Order: sequence, then structure tokens, then C-alpha cells
Amino acid sequence: MSYVFKKPDSVSFRTKGVFGYSFGSMRQKDIEVLYIESETGHDTYMICRGMTRTYYILSGSGSFTIDREVYEVGPGVLVEVPSNVEYSYSGRMTMLAFCKRGWFHRQDKWTRWNRDVVGERDSRPLLSKTWLATLVGLRIFGKSPTNAFLGVNQRIWNFLPKSLLASLPFNSYGRFVHSLARIQNVRAQAFNTFFLRNRPELELIRRVGREGEKRCRAGRDFGVQRRP
Repeated sequence: MSYVFKKPDSVSFRTKGVFGYSFGSMRQKDIEVLYIESETGHDTYMICRGMTRTYYILSGSGSFTIDREVYEVGPGVLVEVPSNVEYSYSGRMTMLAFCKRGWFHRQDKWTRWNRDVVGERDSRPLLSKTWLATLVGLRIFGKSPTNAFLGVNQRIWNFLPKSLLASLPFNSYGRFVHSLARIQNVRAQAFNTFFLRNRPELELIRRVGREGEKRCRAGRDFGVQRRP
């Protein structure tokens, strides 16, 4: 078992103004450690529900806006953001962040754009206000009926024959379920999603590369030369 962890080679998450790396699974299973490169800052203001986040600035300078108060930060500064408080950060900084593992799954509420990052002209709505979004946000005794509905659909869908799934009624139903899933999975930095984890795709790249290498060797064996 390893006791020393190095920063991953591949970027784990990226959004406008920010990218970073997750150190992945550690001995403390409930802790996630993130290495964050802030190029201009986080593009939205957010409220984290139910947990505290801690940032340590390694280099650079910028500011954290917490509960509408601006705090200038630099190397060696530790920032503790309490739960249920609106905040964002701006500036060019390298940071370490500490939080509970899996914190990004439906824990954040995005409230407004960070104009330091997206600019004053960006007028896109942050969240959908459709009836479907209202339905997804419904809670009964603190539980989401949409979550249960999507879970049941996923289990059933995997056992249905392909011929049935390809029919027009099921195609339309599938688009409806997909719309629910897209709204339910709010925009977030997916810190546990790593680049190059699609193994079938990597296997295809490997096969294509080998086929190309074989053709090049065959061309050399038959004296085929490149045109000048």
C-alpha cells in the first residue's frame, strides 16, 4: 500500500477559468484532496450544502468572495468556506483544496455567474426554469422521487431487447428520461472523472496504431518510398 501520492499526469476536471487534479483514493476514504490551477477563477458563485471546504493557496494571488465580502489572498493563506454560504474565487492561483469525497454530487447550488471570469456581457441563464426542472427539484420527506424513478428505469432498461428499445415509442420515452437525467445531474466539476479511462477507445487506438505500423513496414519491404 502506498503512503506517498503524486499529482496525476492527466487533468481530472476542467471548467472555464479553472482546471485541476484529484489525488484519487487515499487511506482516509472520506477525504478528497484536489490540486487546483485557477487561471481566472471559478465561473460561478455557489453554495455548498452540508459541508465545509478548505483551500490553501500555494502560489499566485486573487480573492475569495464569501457571503458577499471580498478577501484578498496569496501564498500561505488558508481559506475556510462554511456550508450554506455563497462564495466564489477569482484570480490566477495554485491551490490545494480539501473536502469530503463525492461532495460534488448534488451538493452544490449555483446562484449566479462570476463576472470576473465570464464577463459582463454573458447573460446566459444559470439554471433552467422549466416545469421539468421544477419537477426534478421536488422533494418528498427529503427524498427525490426523480432519483428513484431514474434508478428503476436504469435497471429495467438494461434488460430490454434492442429491437424494443429501437421502436419509436421507446425512443421518445428514452429522450424524456435523458432530459430528466441531464437536469438532475447539475453542472459540476467532476473531480473523480479521469482522462483516458475509456478502455475500449484506448484499445481501438492501439489496434489502429498497430495496423498503421504494419502498413508502413510493408511499404518499406516492397521498396515504396515517400514522394518528395
